[in-house]
Amino acid sequence: MVAGVVTIGRQRYAVGLYWENSPGGGRVAQLAKEAANQQGQNADYYAVRPGNKDGRIPQFGLCSAEAGQKAGMPVLAGCLASQMPGSWAGAFRLSEGISVIIVRDDLIVPDGDLFFQDENEAHDRLVQEIGFGGLQNIYAPDAWSVPGADAIPLTLLLSDRKDIKLQQVHIPKQVKIIGGGLGLAFLLVLIGVWYWQDQVAKEEAAREAQMEAARRAREAAAYVPSILQQGAPPAPKYDRKWEAAPTTDDFVENCHKGLAMVPVAITGWHITTLRCTGTTLLIGWTRTGGISVPPPGAVINDSAGNGQQTVVLPPLKPRGDEALDDPDAVTARYLKQNWPGTLAAAPDDPPPPAPAGYTGAWPPPPPPWVKRSFTLTVPSLPGDIPELVGNLPGVIITSLAYVPKDMSGDWVVEGVIYENRK
Repeated sequence: MVAGVVTIGRQRYAVGLYWENSPGGGRVAQLAKEAANQQGQNADYYAVRPGNKDGRIPQFGLCSAEAGQKAGMPVLAGCLASQMPGSWAGAFRLSEGISVIIVRDDLIVPDGDLFFQDENEAHDRLVQEIGFGGLQNIYAPDAWSVPGADAIPLTLLLSDRKDIKLQQVHIPKQVKIIGGGLGLAFLLVLIGVWYWQDQVAKEEAAREAQMEAARRAREAAAYVPSILQQGAPPAPKYDRKWEAAPTTDDFVENCHKGLAMVPVAITGWHITTLRCTGTTLLIGWTRTGGISVPPPGAVINDSAGNGQQTVVLPPLKPRGDEALDDPDAVTARYLKQNWPGTLAAAPDDPPPPAPAGYTGAWPPPPPPWVKRSFTLTVPSLPGDIPELVGNLPGVIITSLAYVPKDMSGDWVVEGVIYENRK
């Protein structure tokens, strides 16, 4: 894996940055410079990906000038992640190599801006990320035969976006000297005309104050009838998404049905990735050697060393009406469980659009519930889901992923928990 520069159309983009989340608000650029100057980092450029009104925190990426990047050059991962929010991973074949980009919860993961010269390495990294689950979309070349992947051209996804650009960490010494000389000359000019500008500014300020007062009076006169005619904004109707999802028991039972259709062992092959989404079972096979036949139902790649298999599971029914628990009760339940895992706040669901025909201001309040994402690691696929989410209201399981080890493996349960807002 290397850093570098790629060409898309006629535009050159920087790739291979290391990304960090920045909780510093408006100090993102300053935090990026401080991180760039840390011992062992010594980055020449940084790029800032600002937060947004949906609650995404800012990010900054760092890189050196060794691979040909220059100040002002747009950054492919930053531009593409801002163009396509959500959780996704993609491998894009370019003339210079293969760019692999990984975005989760609308944030580029720290090592999610990768550039490979070796196609096999790029393929293995993408398949590894798919095995972790939780991705809404996957992009890969058709020749890779990645199940569920879309081969849409990068140019269509990017839409010529280039607003996230590299900036220099340090201003070159020559630029400082030239800038200082120009600044001094400009200061002398300003002193010469200051008095005249001061008089003109006072007259202009008085005129603008009169115009502003008149404008506010006109707006106030127009606003009152508009408010009376439009009325109060209607209450937004948020989707109760957990009620449309299956229960945790139904999800796990469906995964068991899929596993029953997969052979435990096939001579010359072993399973490297296994993930259940509730509706499909995704299996990755790797050749171990010897005389063998392809696993039944698997799509084998051109080198006959890897295979991908998709098993379609029976449809699941929604759970229906279900009241939520309070966050304190969920937290207490998490602290009592004995499974390794994580619990973290997740962004609120986006607000619904304004009702048809409503033309007034539309600042709807947040939904009456909050979300937390969770992961749980269990040594074997459970017949009953772990106690934290087994019969907890508001739980949506998004995937069960098998993570192989030396002689066995673990199952990673991922999902979200909806809870009453305090």
